[in-house]
Amino acid sequence: MKPVQNEPIVLTPLGVVMRLVLVVIVAEILINLGIAQALRFMPGGKATDPFWVAIAVTALIVIKAPVLYLLVFRPMQTQQTLLAQRNEDLQRALEQWHREEALRLEREQQELANRERMIQIEKLSAMGTMVGGVAHEINNPLMGIMNYVEYARDKAGDASSKEVLGNALHEIDRIKALVANMLVFVRVDSAKQPSCLVNSAVQQTLSLLTGELKKHAIQVDVDLPPDLPAISCSSGSLQQVLVNVLLNARDAITGQAQPRIRISARQAEAQVILSICDNGPGIADHIREKIFDPFFTTKPVGKGTGLGLSVSQHLMQEAGGSISTNNQPGGGCCFRLTFNLA
Repeated sequence: MKPVQNEPIVLTPLGVVMRLVLVVIVAEILINLGIAQALRFMPGGKATDPFWVAIAVTALIVIKAPVLYLLVFRPMQTQQTLLAQRNEDLQRALEQWHREEALRLEREQQELANRERMIQIEKLSAMGTMVGGVAHEINNPLMGIMNYVEYARDKAGDASSKEVLGNALHEIDRIKALVANMLVFVRVDSAKQPSCLVNSAVQQTLSLLTGELKKHAIQVDVDLPPDLPAISCSSGSLQQVLVNVLLNARDAITGQAQPRIRISARQAEAQVILSICDNGPGIADHIREKIFDPFFTTKPVGKGTGLGLSVSQHLMQEAGGSISTNNQPGGGCCFRLTFNLA
């Protein structure tokens, strides 16, 4: 910020009075001396005569006017100009200070928000690591349980025991599938799969989210042609996009009388278009352009990071596809995932 220069004060009130008095005294002395000299050559004349009084007044005006301008009024004008300039400099300095202070506060708030977001990202990353580790650890005892149950089923003598143990094996298979899907979701694709099948990825994702969807009484309708060709996208990336979009739809339709999500797909020339539609309130027009921005969220604090749709868009772009959204005429929102064929 540019420093304000303190200009010296040209004239003080006392200085003005002193100069006025000095000018009057000097002018009176000079006029009286001039009149006295003139009266020496005019016998009988007096300084009190109207003529000399008029001469004295005129001389006083002639002398005082320029002298007062030079000694009083001009310095006062200069002083007023300097004061006005100083006020302008102070005003500019104050405005600059306010701008810098606002920028400083904005930077501090942004840094605080970024710090909180990074903490949340670290929590999510740690959670993903723990989920992967727990899934691997579950596999070992799970296989042991499966072997014991299979052995017991094979050794069982009555039909009811075989049926009960067969049901137990069925549930264990469900746990195996869930763990396998979790591992696919959290695994980092070091050698990314060049392609995957939409139907398989959708089924794996729904298996992961079955409990969450049932908890909210959400009905999921799936309409996928069985002959869909493979798409140019890794299974892990597609699953992550589907999880983000489905959880976003879950939050949007919470509170609806009959919450419903419909998943459909179709092939259009050299592309496959996967649609996920809900019967929620849709997306407001004023936030439609922001929903894919990093950290943008309409959810309360602690309910979302604002990264799901941003990450989904990034994954779709990496796969050479695209993600878009639009509101349905009858209500609700649709996300459309467009993929190139493998």
